Amino acid sequence: MDPVGAEHRLAAIMLTDIVGYTALMAESEDAGLRARERHRALVRPLVREYHGESIEARGDESLSTFPSAVDAVNCALAIEARLEREQGFRLHIGIHSGDVVILRGEISGDGVNIASRICALSEGGGVCASGEVYQSVRNQPNIEATPLGERDLKNVGRPVAVYALRGEPRPPGPRPRVVRTSRESAGRRVGAVVAVVAALVAAGWWGLARQTPAPGPIRSLAVLPLDHLSGDPGEEYFTDAMTEALIAELAKIGALKVISRTSVMQYKGVSKPIPEIARELGVEAIVEGSVLRVDGQVRITAQLIRADTDEHLWAESYERDLRNVLDLQREVARSIARQVRVELTPSEEAGFETARPVDPDAHEAYLKGRHLLRIANEESRKKAVAYFEEAIAIDPEYAPAYAGLADAVT
Repeated sequence: MDPVGAEHRLAAIMLTDIVGYTALMAESEDAGLRARERHRALVRPLVREYHGESIEARGDESLSTFPSAVDAVNCALAIEARLEREQGFRLHIGIHSGDVVILRGEISGDGVNIASRICALSEGGGVCASGEVYQSVRNQPNIEATPLGERDLKNVGRPVAVYALRGEPRPPGPRPRVVRTSRESAGRRVGAVVAVVAALVAAGWWGLARQTPAPGPIRSLAVLPLDHLSGDPGEEYFTDAMTEALIAELAKIGALKVISRTSVMQYKGVSKPIPEIARELGVEAIVEGSVLRVDGQVRITAQLIRADTDEHLWAESYERDLRNVLDLQREVARSIARQVRVELTPSEEAGFETARPVDPDAHEAYLKGRHLLRIANEESRKKAVAYFEEAIAIDPEYAPAYAGLADAVT
């Protein structure tokens, strides 16, 4: 059981430390302390700039979290670019995406341990990242990744794929908001919005913002296969199901052309520029993102990109427990609908209302059944039937399981 006040968070974790710090301190404590201060003075402003949060600084280490793996990597590359101008001063940098626990300003959890172990692998300085981070940045044209293979890390129960990253840092994009369900979080969001509006009014920007012409609505889009960040390839069916659900929710909007799952799944694992993909699919915008499922929680991070300009129009993260996964899917789709500025009919608005909670075990069995049904052979069909029947036995009121069973036996 977690201590009172402990907060679980899904995040990109960046750990940095000074190359050769122990030897430097042995040679001169003053030099070591100066290096430590230079380290913190360099890292902290860039972490803030890239929407991160500096959590701890112990000895020669710094530990930060980011809501977006893309921002974490670009921050690391920005640090490396600055270090090129710092003679005799290098950093190890390790990045991982996973679950962390924050309590009284301190951070812990398996994700921190993995980031720390990966940091130590960047011999002589540089940026190393886990496979979970690589999945989020592999389509970023400014980032080059070199696979270092799977590594057995101390106190980590599975091999971890590690990549060396390099490239030119991009400026930070829109801040991905993390939307949670608790009343406390809702209160914080409302307070933050009020504070921002007050600041805009005080600065005289409110009237200017109202006069700025808004771009026209987007009439067509494609949802690219969401990146699977949970680490276990055997769970990719869950991420694929989230992609399919998001497409299905958006396809309910009559004024919006949404490309089918069949057409977009050809881009799974493919590295192509967004404008090129959009031209091939004939759409005005692309939605891309990732799914991370850890300890009964699931997070979707999504971003909307205008195809003709490759401009990031919007980015946001949503987090729910697995019982509310259907509501999570609807909220992401509803937010995208707002961003593309299409007009919804009353019935379409009603379709995005809050969904009822589901039994996680029933939903899991249903997703496994759907995954097997797509394989389209007799053996997989029989296994799919068994999973649908299992879902119904767990939750007799779970309608999708009955629909899946009907599809499997007809």
